[in-house]
Amino acid sequence: MLKDQGYRSIESHGVLLNNRTAALVSTDGTIDFACFPNFDSLPTFVSLLDSNRGGFFSITPLLESYESRQEYEPDTNVLRTNFHSKGENVLTIIDFLPMTNHPAVYFSEIHRMIKSLDSLELEVTFAPFLKEERKDFKEFKNVGYLIGTGGRSEFLATDFHLERVGSTFQGKVRVKPGEEKWLVAAYNLDTAFSLRNFSSERRLRETRFFWKDWLSRSKYQGIFYESVNRSLLLMKGLFFEPTGFMVASPTTSLPETIGGGRNWDYRYMWIRDTAFVIEAMTRVGYIEEAMKFYLSIIDRYEKDGRLFSVYSINDAAPINEIETDLSGYLDSRPVRYGNAAYGQLQIDQFASLIHGLRILMGNGGFLNLHALEKILSVGNLLSQIWREPDSSIWEIRGPKKNYVYSKVAAWRAFKDLSWLSSYLGMNDLSMRYEAEAKDVKDEVNSKGISKEGYYSQSYGSEDVDASLLRLPLIGFSDINDPTYSRTLDSIVEKLMREEFFFKRYTSEDGLGGDDNAFLMLSFWYIRNLIIRGDLEKAFKGLNKIIKLENSLGLLPEEIDFGTKRYLGNYPQALSHLSLILAVVEYDTAIHKRDGYLGDL
Repeated sequence: MLKDQGYRSIESHGVLLNNRTAALVSTDGTIDFACFPNFDSLPTFVSLLDSNRGGFFSITPLLESYESRQEYEPDTNVLRTNFHSKGENVLTIIDFLPMTNHPAVYFSEIHRMIKSLDSLELEVTFAPFLKEERKDFKEFKNVGYLIGTGGRSEFLATDFHLERVGSTFQGKVRVKPGEEKWLVAAYNLDTAFSLRNFSSERRLRETRFFWKDWLSRSKYQGIFYESVNRSLLLMKGLFFEPTGFMVASPTTSLPETIGGGRNWDYRYMWIRDTAFVIEAMTRVGYIEEAMKFYLSIIDRYEKDGRLFSVYSINDAAPINEIETDLSGYLDSRPVRYGNAAYGQLQIDQFASLIHGLRILMGNGGFLNLHALEKILSVGNLLSQIWREPDSSIWEIRGPKKNYVYSKVAAWRAFKDLSWLSSYLGMNDLSMRYEAEAKDVKDEVNSKGISKEGYYSQSYGSEDVDASLLRLPLIGFSDINDPTYSRTLDSIVEKLMREEFFFKRYTSEDGLGGDDNAFLMLSFWYIRNLIIRGDLEKAFKGLNKIIKLENSLGLLPEEIDFGTKRYLGNYPQALSHLSLILAVVEYDTAIHKRDGYLGDL
């Protein structure tokens, strides 16, 4: 495990999830990122973003040397961290956030079970919140310990004896072979409840059952089965149960470039993700989740009377972005809470919402007329704005431009609106949208092609943009269309730094630092190969990326060219959604190639 300047590598973390929030646990037994009560709340544990001041909760064996490795219990998000010394497993820590089938009930608790297989001394350190924020310290004999700060508190239920050391509670404790001990960290309790009141064994049984039962509904049984299942379990955990929204990632400000300023807060819901979420979930049988997600967005749109690009996962006001004084992961500053991209015009967000409806209804989902009417109103908005310059799919914080991908996404939306209008018997409206789709395509082919004959990033530029890998995926271009072929060749030549790994664009965005390999693009490229029929190369690409999964089957937003260390917020929904779609499409393609007739 890399441990640099007090920071554990991003990939050396497992994630705990419970449809309200998440926690990151490193392979040395440290919880170093968690927000309570919700994904987007202020962090309770945040040493991942400031190793000196940030809060953490660690359980570590005091051994001269050990190796540790994490695994999930099969078909669950229950995490096991196994410690080995001299080749023998000496300690296992089981961590989970409680899940229940009662959506109104939730737990702001982290349950941790120590299973000792040897006589061991452990060090336990409980240090929530920032170091300077810890003001209130209470010890409850044989019950636990509480640290409070400014209206927030974190209680540790344990029968271990700890001492206050500075602004922490810590202690060295001995466990016997075969001994099992529970510790529970609970947010904002006014009462010091004993361990038995937390019913950890029952919560563990319920949590195991929840995840196994949910995953059993998946229809997917094909190649890379384990990777798809892990991606599905992650996706489910990233949904925020009260609203049905899904966060893009459970973390904030993990850097896209070490030491750089590309550090964003992803603990929110992006409208752009709509089509990706719905396509991935419906393709493997989770229509109910897809419909709830979609209807949640429609309800919010109706309430606000407009669309934002980014939403808080609850009913909070628009998201304000602030820069904190945290030192950042490996001194990558600033650390941000909030995301100013919510106010940007991103035309593909509108288009994604419309395209998501077509995917949903094409895969067995349905909506009432009230919801369909709202989509038609989004179409009216798109008609008014598609010609405007915007901030692009990449949320570039510079001058707005007429980005080609934004226009292409609008084309897809108008084609889908034409289909929807025809479905509703509104033939005049259908013809209008068909004509508007033609206008978009004509304009793109007139203004969006570079001097060298490839689709450019924006009108009048020679820049190359990997978002255009989606052109054949959404039907704008045939895979063998000469202009698209030149576009694909240009993307490969100028943006593929290593085989199957791409940076996003060639233009300068003013943010400093070089871009790294954006994993979603690797899967889009592989889907191009599948459409082209190059299945051997597609398999090579899938295999190469899946080998980069950590021991838990998780992926980040980006991979560092060369070292392959994880970068960006982690785990990343778009990476896993893209994996699901690429794998399912590959599996379908090989069955077609081999003449599979299904179960006879």
